[in-house]
Amino acid sequence: MHDPSKPYQELIEENSLLKRRIQDLEHSEGERKRTEQALIKSEAKIRREQKFAQLLLDTSPAFIVAIGFDGKVMMMNQALLKALEYTTEEIRGTDYLTTFVPEEERGMLTGVFREIIREEKKTVNENQIRSKSGRTYLVQWHGQGVMFDEEAPNFFVGVGIDISERKKAEEALRDSEEKYRNLIENANEAIFVALDGKLVFVNPMTVMIMGYSGEELVSKSFTEFIHQDDRDMVIDRHVRRMKGEETPNVYSFRVINGREGNIRWVELNSVLINWLGKPATLNFVSDVTERRQAEEALRESEKRYRELSIVDDLTQLYNSRHFYNQLRMEIDRVDRYGQPLTLLLLDLDDFKVFNDTYGHVEGDQVLSRLGQVVKRCLRQTDSAYRYGGEEFTILLPMTTSADGAVTAERIRMEFKDEIFSQAPGQDVHVTVSIGIGQYKPQEDMKVFVHRVDQLMYQGKKNGKNMVYSESWHQ
Repeated sequence: MHDPSKPYQELIEENSLLKRRIQDLEHSEGERKRTEQALIKSEAKIRREQKFAQLLLDTSPAFIVAIGFDGKVMMMNQALLKALEYTTEEIRGTDYLTTFVPEEERGMLTGVFREIIREEKKTVNENQIRSKSGRTYLVQWHGQGVMFDEEAPNFFVGVGIDISERKKAEEALRDSEEKYRNLIENANEAIFVALDGKLVFVNPMTVMIMGYSGEELVSKSFTEFIHQDDRDMVIDRHVRRMKGEETPNVYSFRVINGREGNIRWVELNSVLINWLGKPATLNFVSDVTERRQAEEALRESEKRYRELSIVDDLTQLYNSRHFYNQLRMEIDRVDRYGQPLTLLLLDLDDFKVFNDTYGHVEGDQVLSRLGQVVKRCLRQTDSAYRYGGEEFTILLPMTTSADGAVTAERIRMEFKDEIFSQAPGQDVHVTVSIGIGQYKPQEDMKVFVHRVDQLMYQGKKNGKNMVYSESWHQ
């Protein structure tokens, strides 16, 4: 007997399925747009940070230079270019020592740069530089060697200030205070004398930095103007210097401007003198606030570069090169202090089959999602790496194999529940096999990794989608 309502019912069901499909597509499109917007914001933030760092470099009165391991100039900021009377195009690729350093000082500096770069040393030194027209500057450089990794270029970054006038002032004061008083009064850095902890002489630049008149400053203790977090350090160094003990000649700290109330970074160079028959200190203070800001910008730029060089783009986990560097550090710590270290080695099950079936674009989605799951399951002290292809490693410091198994099982279970939908009504799941092992004292690093790798493959042989260790498996 013919049922006239059946075609109508089928239309209703098809219409319902179509509506659900449309809703899924709208949700997917919304997620894509939100992801694109987040990416745009992130890129804009990076551009702003880069622009800010470049602005600090271009506007800083300090001299800033980057020199490669081969001695070639990589970068100079505008202040240094102007002093040397060169353009950016003229200095690019020039040899720093032969072009800008007087011949009599090259021998001293020839081997210094490479040693500093190779050992990533920090350094403070003084040397002369020469402009195109022959003018020389005596510059105090604060620098550090930078070595990212075996593939990235190694170089020296220096931030310098022209101390030619300061040196002249020091020599003048030793010869005759009265003769060179005018020079001190017009110096572009603060100069003051402290006797028994009290200020007995200040120049106009001291007045400007401190924010008080000369009459207000004299007879006050300089420590009154030092930021409370730096006060004890400055007092300790002053007391030790007055006792004749060895202390750094140059160091930085914060002061508070009396009128404006803002915090300024200053650099102090102190020497012992005889003032009216009593021991006192002659102090040269430079406002280095802008230099500190430039240094901070350089540190942030370096940090960003390091992150880009050690992070895998697809999974946002660290890459294998960084894994071995970190593993070496953790093993050294274990050998020194005897704390446990556990390594997890993960491998996606049947990933080649998944790629052949659904394509590499979907395969990349699986890798990315695994990276997200791993991050969610780790502590702040743990670290994860894309070891290669579909293999991942995880370092669990201060963790035994038994405790690490709990983390491994959490990762396995969470990832197993991830859904990779390829068609309506079709849920695709991907699993992972995990090998787990604890470092044995004095074990060779490669042997350790190979041992855990074999445990992971043993898990695959025993059925996949499991955590496998020498003493426990599921």
